[in-house]
Amino acid sequence: MSAFGLVAVLLAVLVTADRCRRGTGPAEANASARVRTPIATGQYYPGEPEALKAELKRCLSAADAAAAAPKPEGELIALIVPHSAYKLCGVVAADAYRLLEGKHYDTVVIVGPSHVIPFEGVALSEADWWRTPLGDVPVDTSVAEALRVQGVDVRFVPEAERTEHAIEVEVPFLQETLTDFRIVPVLMRDFSRSNALTLAVALAEWARGRSVLFIASSDLCQFMPYDAAAETDRETLAAIQSLEADELARTTARLRARFVPSLASITCGEGPLKAVLTTALLVGGDRAVVLGYTNSGEVSGGSADEVFGYGAVAIYRSRAPGGDSGRSDRPELTAAQQERLLKAALEAIEAKVHERRPTELVAIDERLAAPAATFVTLWKDGRLRGSCQSLDDSKALIETVRDHAGAAACDPRFPPLKDADLCDLEVSVQVLSPLRRIEGPSEIDLLREGVVVEAGGKRDFFLPEVARDTGWRRETLLSRLCEDKMGLSPETWRDEAASVYAFTVQEFRSTRPAATGE
Repeated sequence: MSAFGLVAVLLAVLVTADRCRRGTGPAEANASARVRTPIATGQYYPGEPEALKAELKRCLSAADAAAAAPKPEGELIALIVPHSAYKLCGVVAADAYRLLEGKHYDTVVIVGPSHVIPFEGVALSEADWWRTPLGDVPVDTSVAEALRVQGVDVRFVPEAERTEHAIEVEVPFLQETLTDFRIVPVLMRDFSRSNALTLAVALAEWARGRSVLFIASSDLCQFMPYDAAAETDRETLAAIQSLEADELARTTARLRARFVPSLASITCGEGPLKAVLTTALLVGGDRAVVLGYTNSGEVSGGSADEVFGYGAVAIYRSRAPGGDSGRSDRPELTAAQQERLLKAALEAIEAKVHERRPTELVAIDERLAAPAATFVTLWKDGRLRGSCQSLDDSKALIETVRDHAGAAACDPRFPPLKDADLCDLEVSVQVLSPLRRIEGPSEIDLLREGVVVEAGGKRDFFLPEVARDTGWRRETLLSRLCEDKMGLSPETWRDEAASVYAFTVQEFRSTRPAATGE
């Protein structure tokens, strides 16, 4: 091969490598690939590649120059960024995106609002690639099914994707600061607490063990006078720093009642903000840092009468959730062991109903004979019918299940069970791991662990689902446990004499009707 030919081959390899790095090569080569083409060029950012790169570099350089402090320490897991025109909010967005330089994430989940098209649930992209003037970025299309399995109402709404800029404007910044990544675009129009919380839990479950960055795309106030805008945005950013979706919702509701006339709004992406804040908490986030703020009234030529606010926030975790210190290596119960425990529970319930002694336990394997704390809950037609919960782990597991099932059948909050009630009675058994003492809230895995506080001669707990159902941060979880369940000061868990523990739960239910009395 001639020298000229060798150079040509090398250049082709380099061009192909660069295109693959940004995703352009495969999309162009595959005629059947579904490509989402840009709709925001010209209005929100330059449509020519060189002009776009120059604008991105301008924003990132300005953000670097304006940075008053070194980049925060910790593991960066989420960003909150605006989505208006680069000339208005590009430098503030760059306050966040500059933190990505030198980092790697396999996947970036971008949650943004649908400003125009209404729909229920969340909308994911059916495209294989998202195109910008800088090239094509691959989409992780496998996430849709993973979210559905976790109960998310996943939809595909092409008209919303075709008309929405909120996610698109974030992609060029990612192309400029990251390499070798996929995106998961998620649009929301339903900003309800339940929709945001369901999405957050599902995203956190899916992200476990993966290298993922979460982004909430949202501007702050809109169409507000300058002074009111500065005040509302300051309070909104403070609520975001709490990391609690409910605190953000309370704050925006209060500000909306106080300030909002006609078309003005507190934030256009409250749903994405709540979803990403809760996701960040569940994957270990414990600190939010406001990186930058401006509004259109502060930008050259901007009106001070109808101001738009723009903020950038980074969320960090100080450690991976659920420290390994003191963790139990006890294996989970097998399917056969679960069936044995459910059978013991059902027999104990039937014995209570028929006022006879339960069947004697025989042929117990080592795992079922080991001591463990358990909770047993009874359900009838989808409604609670009785329960027995105790942290006592002094008895063998199967004995505890039997005793608690019998006690649940006699729960004084409900009428006594009768023989007719046994048909289709569902039994839930929760087996607790040994308690793991923790030194601080950051050791709690909100996605997997419940908590116990011992203080003031009292001891009580929250199950793991409390954190998933409330979106509380770790400190709030412990404070509410002390105040709401133990009748103590909210800060009691911080006392030197107090002890805090974490535990996991393995739950299983009867898989067939409990019609043992027919």
